[in-house]
Amino acid sequence: MSLQRSCLYSIEPIGIGSVDVESLSSYITRLADAHCITVGDIMTHLIAPELRKKYINNIVSIGGNGFYKSSSAINGYGITAEDFIEVIASLTCRKDIRETTLVNCRGLVPFRGLQKSGRYWCPSCFQADLESKQTVYERLSWTLQPFYKCLIHDRVLENTCPNCKSCMYILERKSIPGYCAKCYYWLGNHYLGERRVDIYCRNTNDSMRVFFSEFTNLSFERDCVSHSISFYIEKNFEGSLTKAADFFGYSKSTLWGWKEGTNLAPLKALIDITSKLQLNLSSFIKMEKSGIILTDNRINKSLPFERVKKDHNKIKDFLKIVITEKIPYSLSEIAKLMECDRKLLTQRYPNECRQIKTNYLNSVEVKKQNKGEIMKKNIDNAIYTLKKQGTYPTRRRIEQIIGSGVLREKKYRNYWEEQNPSM
Repeated sequence: MSLQRSCLYSIEPIGIGSVDVESLSSYITRLADAHCITVGDIMTHLIAPELRKKYINNIVSIGGNGFYKSSSAINGYGITAEDFIEVIASLTCRKDIRETTLVNCRGLVPFRGLQKSGRYWCPSCFQADLESKQTVYERLSWTLQPFYKCLIHDRVLENTCPNCKSCMYILERKSIPGYCAKCYYWLGNHYLGERRVDIYCRNTNDSMRVFFSEFTNLSFERDCVSHSISFYIEKNFEGSLTKAADFFGYSKSTLWGWKEGTNLAPLKALIDITSKLQLNLSSFIKMEKSGIILTDNRINKSLPFERVKKDHNKIKDFLKIVITEKIPYSLSEIAKLMECDRKLLTQRYPNECRQIKTNYLNSVEVKKQNKGEIMKKNIDNAIYTLKKQGTYPTRRRIEQIIGSGVLREKKYRNYWEEQNPSM
């Protein structure tokens, strides 16, 4: 029997079946790195010809970021994900590429509210990979919208390079695992000492780990969520949509749409519902008994509610570190991180909050300046590409490469005109 030869190295995806499973976009980045070429090269010469998509071929020929802006779809469950799975599986002769996407979730949740549009990462995971001499890669869980913390380190995911302050798309032409795609700065564990971990890391939410594992590994029927919602409304809320809506915190019309199957419940809502029913996802789908009871026409949890007291020493220590190290966190991000209300922070720590706000606004300004420099480089590259092709760099042709409407902004239009004195 003859063995089939793959066009690319048949690298094994990392963490299949676990909460640490690798995303398909990360796998593509690692493939490019293993062959000592860029993601742009592998897209241009191998993936795009196999995909046979007109819009991708246009990007390959004239440049631009049209595809990369929406590259989060690679890790999803739609047509784009299916196309990339087929192509990558063919190029690597592997049968487990599907496990790096969310294809098992088709029909369970809608696209809306499912995936982040940009690149997020956990610096602690990158650093742990490096220090343990393991392969540095990006996790699929980082791409999901409701998952704003790392499932392993319980640390808020980052989305801004600490060096150049740039945000990135899920996949870029020069993406490298663990490094900024703009300035190639190492993204692992910046600002992090053990002290900082102790301050804001609480016990990792095991229920979220279990939810993600079941969400990505189990197969679901399309109407399973609507059937389960109908079951629990009847079983635990005496068939009252009003009581169920009050308990779950959604409007009656919204809950009715999910119950009837006319709309799919977003991922965040599915997490909320299973959590409030004190069930994991598989138990919810199987319609197992919930841990809540109905007493005196009111819904109560089986365990009494206790208000969680905040550790203000830890909060204050964390705010000091954010200020001292000028970490570009907004107050909303810090409130999420500390699992408290933003109003509590501004009332209890007004001076610290003012300083944090100033630092954050300064970082936003730096980010704008860096974005301006990057955009000017993009204009230069577009002009060079067009002239090399023997094409005059008109405004329309430039915007086809760098993005529609960019030259409407006066500073970029003036820069473009300066590079074309004959305009």
